[in-house]
Amino acid sequence: MRRYRWCLGLLSSLLLSAGCVSTLPPSASTYSFDRRCLSGASEVRSLPVSQNERRQELNDTVEKDAAVQLYSPIGVHIADVTGLLPLLNQMARLELQPAALSDIERVRRKLVTRLQLATLEVSGLVAEIECEVQRADQVQDRLRDVQTTRTTSQTILGVIFGGLANILSGGIGMATGAGDAGNIVSVTGGALEVLFGTSANFTKVRQEFSHPRNHLKVVWEGLAESELISKRAWRFLSEPGIRDLEGHSLRDVMLQTWQEEGRLGESGSIREKERKALLFGSGGVYDSEQLHVREAMLQQLESSIQLMHQELETLLREVLIRQAGEEET
Repeated sequence: MRRYRWCLGLLSSLLLSAGCVSTLPPSASTYSFDRRCLSGASEVRSLPVSQNERRQELNDTVEKDAAVQLYSPIGVHIADVTGLLPLLNQMARLELQPAALSDIERVRRKLVTRLQLATLEVSGLVAEIECEVQRADQVQDRLRDVQTTRTTSQTILGVIFGGLANILSGGIGMATGAGDAGNIVSVTGGALEVLFGTSANFTKVRQEFSHPRNHLKVVWEGLAESELISKRAWRFLSEPGIRDLEGHSLRDVMLQTWQEEGRLGESGSIREKERKALLFGSGGVYDSEQLHVREAMLQQLESSIQLMHQELETLLREVLIRQAGEEET
């Protein structure tokens, strides 16, 4: 009886040690360069090109009278979002008159310059988010490698212990005519085989991961006044656009998708509360699954902002095509 109790005590200790959470220290690259995604010239993006543009930002609505006659709904929409609709209207009026080519060209150069600046702004934001995605992916790969190594090691140990137990129990049975000793060895070996073969599924490998510049927090909390996402990009994400989204904005669609796909856990659960604090905070201790969720959410945000880049390209292409047509006449 004492032998069986000793075996049960040993197995309980092993189960407790195998089922614990293992937290790795941050790697040197992740710890030292957690701000490497920050652009050195991020404050320049929000500067208005002129005082006129600063005054235009104060206007809530701008009539789309002339622009809609010459440019596509996508072009007019992105001009409105980026505050370039007054310029587009001015150029469209000159084109409709028609005015002197020199007057049209002067306004066109100004519009093209603003479009290029807006495109660079969006590219910089996308690059920063992509950098954050790669940071999360780097740590996730490290945790996966450690987890895979442990799984392989524990599986091998399970096979070894199981084989040794069979050999010992068989040897003891042949030498002593079986008995308690052989049974104890057989039970212990079988338990160890099961323990090491399955313990990897109950062990989590985690690591500290910081993200003080958290774009997901801006989107989740609706922080319109944030240095992370410019006013123009925020308008594009938060205002209903020309896409068939049933009156919803891209931000609304993202938030709904995150909840419906279970990214945050079951609604009202403790897991949801903990995951929100982790994902929308400044960082914390992540496991591989949580890093995957953060990476997927950032990629969805990046894809939405890329749509803004496409619309800017559409408007720029329309402007340049009309210019090329004028030069041929």
